[in-house]
Amino acid sequence: MSKRAYLYFFSGIIFLTFCKEVKKENSINLLTFSLSESIPVSEPSGLDLSSDEKSFWVVSDQNSTVYLLDNQGKILKKFKVNGEDLEGITVIDDSTLAVVLEITREVVVIDTSGNEIKRAFIDLSGEFNSGLEGITYDSDKKIFYVINEKKPRLLITFDQNLVEQRRDTLNFSKDVSGIYFDSTDKVLWILSDESQRIVKTDLSGNPLEEFKIKVAQPEGITFNKARTKLYLISDKTEKLYVFDFK
Repeated sequence: MSKRAYLYFFSGIIFLTFCKEVKKENSINLLTFSLSESIPVSEPSGLDLSSDEKSFWVVSDQNSTVYLLDNQGKILKKFKVNGEDLEGITVIDDSTLAVVLEITREVVVIDTSGNEIKRAFIDLSGEFNSGLEGITYDSDKKIFYVINEKKPRLLITFDQNLVEQRRDTLNFSKDVSGIYFDSTDKVLWILSDESQRIVKTDLSGNPLEEFKIKVAQPEGITFNKARTKLYLISDKTEKLYVFDFK
């Protein structure tokens, strides 16, 4: 083989290899919901399953209210939280929850009757309506993961006493609007409203896998423990969306 022919051949291999890598990196799985149900919550913006997986905890950013809904969408309990613009909720244990307040930049721990246990202010710059958007909890390590929507997009880690441990910048989406800690794989699932994406990341927010969705203004995300069902809520449509996940 001539030197020139060899160079063409070698260049072709590199090009084909590059194309395969780009295709692999750029391929995004599309998730299609199997069920959608209207829920009696105005502007729902946070979601988590109860410990027994028989009901859902949901927050409304319109009226600063926490709701407990059964699997049919019926309200079992509701109570107000002292603060403005509830944007996320997570279950700590059978009797304790944590929520985030976007405008006042606060994390609030409450019991399941709405009694406040403690709260912490987070020092953040940026616009008031681009603040805290979601919270999730690692019950084994007793760590909270909180996201800031944008300007800047951040993953903020706290210990069980709400003392900040670290901040990581998130660069994979236009914004972030929900977060879920996966206790099986020890990863995070981060939702983006503007990018219409769910991104699986490591615990520092580095992307591992990406999924495209078609849900208007999704602002809450959770899985069942078996991770066979994915649940999203939409602030715009006021619906709960169910995805079969494998």
